[in-house]
Amino acid sequence: MHAQGFVLLKENRFDSAAFLRTLQQEWGITPDDDGMPLSGEMLTFNIAGNLCAVSLMPAPIPDGEAEASAAYNYYWPEAVEAARQHQAHLLIAVMPTGDGTALERMRLYSKIVSSCLADANALGVYTSGTVFAPDFYRSLCDEMRNGQLPVPVWVFLGLYADESGNHAYTIGMAQFDKMEMEIRASQHDMSELHNTLLGICTYLISEDVTLHDGETIGFSAEQQLRITQSPAIAGGAEETLKIAY
Repeated sequence: MHAQGFVLLKENRFDSAAFLRTLQQEWGITPDDDGMPLSGEMLTFNIAGNLCAVSLMPAPIPDGEAEASAAYNYYWPEAVEAARQHQAHLLIAVMPTGDGTALERMRLYSKIVSSCLADANALGVYTSGTVFAPDFYRSLCDEMRNGQLPVPVWVFLGLYADESGNHAYTIGMAQFDKMEMEIRASQHDMSELHNTLLGICTYLISEDVTLHDGETIGFSAEQQLRITQSPAIAGGAEETLKIAY
């Protein structure tokens, strides 16, 4: 599966040469080719068995989609206002042409996005179901230098409550060829839900583990959280794995 996202721009411009310099200076990445500007608006290049594209789209994302998705980002209260300001956007895609893993592809995708966000013209990035601030995204990507994975910007964890309890869901696990997950009607508080689901996502991504209906998962010998597969309640996927927590 390819990785894709949108960098929201204040103005309709993209300096492809500056982007390629940042990619090399910050991450030591140089395209296998010279980078092919197919037109003034699109740059394509190959890196480690992946076809990468950064395309300037001279208009906002249609139908207020970015603004609506930004409203869910509890990490960044100003996300909606930032999304409203965008006048153009970069479509970023990383498409596999070889045998690389989804994790390798997402690492590369994040380095490309982070390099685009270094430009002062960038307002944020619409990816994994919401809009993230440039500094937040870039700081989490910096942790890759220390062997950490920027899971909070790869998988958005939605949180909400109703009379039955607290609920959580993922958007982004599909990028790793895994099912999205939900925790339903939990009596644990929101921070516990967030940390538990984030821990599960990090484990599945880093160890390339696939969960199945009827299995259990836990972080200790005593903790055995039951897993069931059923139609999704939240998050947009058709079906999700429900984690009993």
